[in-house]
Amino acid sequence: MGPGHTRAGSSRHVGRTALLFALVALVVSPASAEGPDVAGSIVKRGRIASDLYAFGGGVDVGAEVNGDLIAGGGRVTVGHTVRGDLIVGAGSVTVGGLVERNVRAAGGAVTFTGRVGRNIDVAGGTITIEPEATIGGSAQLAGGEIHVAGSIGRRLQAAGAVVVLAGEITGNVEVVAQEIEVRPTARLRGKLTYWSPRDARIAPEATIGGRVTHNLPELPSRIARTGTALVPVSRALFLAGLAVVAVGLFLIFPRFTVLSARTIGMHPFKSLGLGLLLVTAVPVLAVLCMITILGIPLGLIIFVVYSIALLLGFALAAFYVGDVGAQAFMGRNARRRRIRVVFLLLALGVLFLARHVPLIGGALMALAVLWGLGAMSLHGIHAWSDTEPRRSGLPPRHC
Repeated sequence: MGPGHTRAGSSRHVGRTALLFALVALVVSPASAEGPDVAGSIVKRGRIASDLYAFGGGVDVGAEVNGDLIAGGGRVTVGHTVRGDLIVGAGSVTVGGLVERNVRAAGGAVTFTGRVGRNIDVAGGTITIEPEATIGGSAQLAGGEIHVAGSIGRRLQAAGAVVVLAGEITGNVEVVAQEIEVRPTARLRGKLTYWSPRDARIAPEATIGGRVTHNLPELPSRIARTGTALVPVSRALFLAGLAVVAVGLFLIFPRFTVLSARTIGMHPFKSLGLGLLLVTAVPVLAVLCMITILGIPLGLIIFVVYSIALLLGFALAAFYVGDVGAQAFMGRNARRRRIRVVFLLLALGVLFLARHVPLIGGALMALAVLWGLGAMSLHGIHAWSDTEPRRSGLPPRHC
């Protein structure tokens, strides 16, 4: 086809893509909210008279937000006033200023230096409530290391490897941890109940208004032993289920399976790049859809389809490996259905054994998923692009 047709086809694809993103934005964004800000670096100042959605490598919100703030990225800093709820997920999260309602946060390092009017629910590698921080309601914390030096107006529930209490907590405290330390500055107005294999280190100067109860984690240990015993069984069942899915995919959709797997060999870098893009972008799109109540069903559907696509991607990568092996060892018989099924099952077994190889095992599994997902999507794009001109009476494009 000539260059004019190519530019026209590209314009149509760009227009449809823009329309799709516009429709998604209408679904996930309430009328009172600003459009989602997505950029490498986002800085907000002044006053925002609505909800704010901000996603980027660095997000710095020093503005007064007269609504909810929903943010995500590499580093998120909140330094002024949020009149509604704060929902945030990032590698590093710092919550300062004032959040009048609830905070739900997840990140590698989550730090509170300001005031929260109601409750906080936090999951992170390191969670720190600084001495100047004030939580008006309850706190539920789950992380690797948890340091509470500020004040909590109601109950504290914490689970982590190390939990350090050094602030003022009005309600009861429940802790599950390997190591628990109550420092001299701690003021616990209620009871302290903890589950740990070791005694908590409680400073004599610390104040605890209620009873201190130490429970040994016997039940979690039993559950862990049972879970360890079930791991080989669950892995075997998963491998069997994946084998059924992979073989069923080939038997029911042989042309799609063969052509998608062949795309891995024909366009390895395109497949890998597209797979990486989809793995990164689709969860973000699903989260954006679930921001509003009306968008929750769409977000859940996207997550379900995404999970199925990852499974199919791995199955297609295994089929490609099996097909390469069949051609190497079986020659002309490699295209027979039975031969392909046998080598597909062998490839699945090889890939599962490869995951135990130190350092590179996990990377090989991830690459298999990315290549399969990207190749499947790339084949779908090419197939759709070739059928569209036929519907309009134009000759199909040839790659």
